[in-house]
Amino acid sequence: MKIFFSILLALGLLFSSYAYALDNSFVNIRSKIFEESKEIKALLTTSKDAVLLSSMWDSCIMTIRELDAYFYMLGIFNTIKERDLSEDAVIFLSRWLSEIKAGGELNIRILTESAYPTEGQAAIHIARLKNYLGELNKKIDSELNKISLLREAIKRKTKPR
Repeated sequence: MKIFFSILLALGLLFSSYAYALDNSFVNIRSKIFEESKEIKALLTTSKDAVLLSSMWDSCIMTIRELDAYFYMLGIFNTIKERDLSEDAVIFLSRWLSEIKAGGELNIRILTESAYPTEGQAAIHIARLKNYLGELNKKIDSELNKISLLREAIKRKTKPR
């Protein structure tokens, strides 16, 4: 009977952590950008705006890879015991997020200033991609605020009395 409850508890923990991952807004934004990249890629061979779409596809893939790297960093970060957590680890996470945000802002600016699509489909994808990148940057700002609070708490904890 104990084994049954142990297995049930383990499955409950597994599914609850899976549900958390599905609810994570970074994962949701990543999924949206990934779906957008698939739609853009499908247009590459038939569109007159192939160069623009290729650039947009590259931007999608780079953003996805940067977010994947952030997820891996979070995994490493979460293995650090609270007593061993240093300000350096928090600084590294915040700098990575800042770089993702800077890349998103650059992509939005490029899409806004230099994109003159000749086909309506390209314009639709430009608008969507700009929206997703803007959404990602808002989430990054929120996450950076949380990380800055953590950083301040670590500073106070390690500050000599």
